[in-house]
Order: sequence, then structure tokens, then C-alpha cells
Amino acid sequence: MSRNTEEPGDGLFSALAHGARREILRYLRDKDYVRAGDIGAALGIGPSTLSGHLKVLRQAGLVETRRRGTEVQYRLQMSLLDEAIVALAELRRPRSSTAEADVAPETTESGTTPARRTVDQEGTP
Repeated sequence: MSRNTEEPGDGLFSALAHGARREILRYLRDKDYVRAGDIGAALGIGPSTLSGHLKVLRQAGLVETRRRGTEVQYRLQMSLLDEAIVALAELRRPRSSTAEADVAPETTESGTTPARRTVDQEGTP
């Protein structure tokens, strides 16, 4: 997908992959609109490096900005994080029973499954 057609949030997981960006998000978690300089000072991140990280976070939709005079302030955008949490939780959910029922277990001539046959042969349930 080209940069011109990307939707906000398309780079969500790549933005979250970098430790410094996760640290920025943790810092912003309990704050409302923080100046970039304050973020950098609190986390020990230089201005140019911080600018790059904030740009990635902004493009991913993880932070929102507002301008106050000449400064830009940042705030965590929780709605996208909430959506990401839901998406990840969906990946963890076990398969539905209908999907498992579609695959019939292998049976032998005696009508037992191979796992059951092994247990029967060993004499232990």
C-alpha cells in the first residue's frame, strides 16, 4: 500500500514495536496535551529523535496533536488502542466448535481414534 492511500492506524503495530514509542505512550497515558519538549525531557529523548517517534505515532493514529502558538502538544488517542486490544483479543479466542466439528477425527477399523487405541493398548485410561 502506498503512503498516499494509507488510512490512519495502518502502521499501528509497527509503531508499537519500538520501545521508545511505547514509553512515550505510557508517559502520555495519564496526561492531557503535553508539549514535545516536556516529553523529551521526562524520557531523556533528544528533540530530533523524539520528533521522529512522535511523527510515527501521529501517523499511526496513536496520538493526537493541538497547536498552542508555536508549540505542538500531544495526547494519547485511546480509541485506536482500544480497537487494537479488541483485534488482538480476537486472535486469542479459541476456535469455534463448528470449525472443529468440520474435521472428523481419524478412525480405525475397530471404530476408535488412534489416540484412544494407544491408550487402550497401554492399559491406562
